[in-house]
Amino acid sequence: MSRTKFSGAVAAVTALTLLAACTPSSSDSSATRDGDSADVTTSPAPVFRVGAVDDTGTPEKDAEATGSPSASAAPTAALSGETVDSGSSIDVEAGKRISLSVEGAVLKDVTITDADHPRITTDPGTFFDSKGTALTAEDANAGGLTSPDATATSDATDPAAPTESPTASATDAPVSAPDDAASWTSRFDLVASSTYDLTATATTPDGKDHEFTTSAKVDDAGGDPMAVRTVLADDQTVGVAAPIILTFGSKVAKKYRDDVEHRLTVDVTDMDGKKREVEGSWAWLPDDPESRLHFRPKDYWPANSKVSVDAPLKNVPMAEDRTGKNDLSIDFEVGREQIVEASAKTHRMVVTRDGRKVMDFPTSLGSAKAPSYNGVHVVMSKHSDYTMTSARWGYTTPVKWAVRIHNNGEFVHAAPWSVGQQGSANVSHGCINLSTARAKEYYDSALYGDPVIVKDSSVNLSTDDSDISDWVYDWDDWKKMSALS
Repeated sequence: MSRTKFSGAVAAVTALTLLAACTPSSSDSSATRDGDSADVTTSPAPVFRVGAVDDTGTPEKDAEATGSPSASAAPTAALSGETVDSGSSIDVEAGKRISLSVEGAVLKDVTITDADHPRITTDPGTFFDSKGTALTAEDANAGGLTSPDATATSDATDPAAPTESPTASATDAPVSAPDDAASWTSRFDLVASSTYDLTATATTPDGKDHEFTTSAKVDDAGGDPMAVRTVLADDQTVGVAAPIILTFGSKVAKKYRDDVEHRLTVDVTDMDGKKREVEGSWAWLPDDPESRLHFRPKDYWPANSKVSVDAPLKNVPMAEDRTGKNDLSIDFEVGREQIVEASAKTHRMVVTRDGRKVMDFPTSLGSAKAPSYNGVHVVMSKHSDYTMTSARWGYTTPVKWAVRIHNNGEFVHAAPWSVGQQGSANVSHGCINLSTARAKEYYDSALYGDPVIVKDSSVNLSTDDSDISDWVYDWDDWKKMSALS
């Protein structure tokens, strides 16, 4: 078995001109005749070329770029790949994408698998025509693209299209290309320290199928591995506004973020295991100082449901000379739907649970000089005893039954000193004050991830200074922070 070495300098998949069958003369010794039928020429065997490509599709020096500028990994240089014999083994760099092109035939049924990392090798890739234009979902469907659902089909065939449903997984079944597919590029970056098996069928103009296989060995990217963590725990029960939070050991470079995000799945079911359709999106929040990747649904999670998160990121490139240290998976439950609304105008805190009012307490919110912030807060933690400190206002005060709802210092907590104003005036430094008994009742009911909505105040909650500001973003703005947008 021969082995060809591909470095990062090898250009993207080639843009090729398909060879057409020709009609031979009667003197052509290779022609055959069946009665009065036309002569048929046996097409030459197709030439397969394999290369490594950056996900930007940047052409090599002196190469003429072709195809759609928005298509990731579009072909960039004619006949720039290396000719590879079927059955050969090749070496490629981690963080690149594998490209396959054929001369004199049409590609069909391309598959790529990795036995060492089966959860991160489902990769339908993208087909390109002979002009280097990425083929659309409609073209692929006409050619028989197989996919578990329409969302996965669209996402699989157009890398420039936004992903509306990150829960949809691409198929690992063979993918059939349209009739003019001349090249193919994997949609995901290659994982370090792994070996991929690439197989394809190419059909020549005489109608014959030619099989092609190659084995691509990916090198060790080196450098320090980057860990991924989450604040949630397996089997934890959370509120309906709880985001899925992934934090990384350092900054994930922007050029790798789409590939990291491509590999993540979020599946939602009811308590009996029946799939629930939930629209949601990942978003890369500002690095603080490490990269933070959050997932939230468009609306709240459905109550009494189960959520499974799979983040198979071990050996996945994340920065120059850095790859993922670990895979991560988590299963948690969403409990009852409990929503708090606290009004600075009515001085009431109302708690509804599954649509039924269960608490309606007099309260005191932030004063005019230290107002509470309008917007959707999220329960972040609970403390039976907590000491409030403020350098700005110059106090240190121990309190009972404190429920943190933002990193800016806002809590729901017991404030026996303001009971006389609760229900009639706002006198706190921004917190939601309750009597001790009422604070304890609410404290006992609260779950991480419960939404707490403040309204009728003079200032609005911003996206700054909080680990959880997910619900402050407008949905369209949130989706724009996805690397797949």
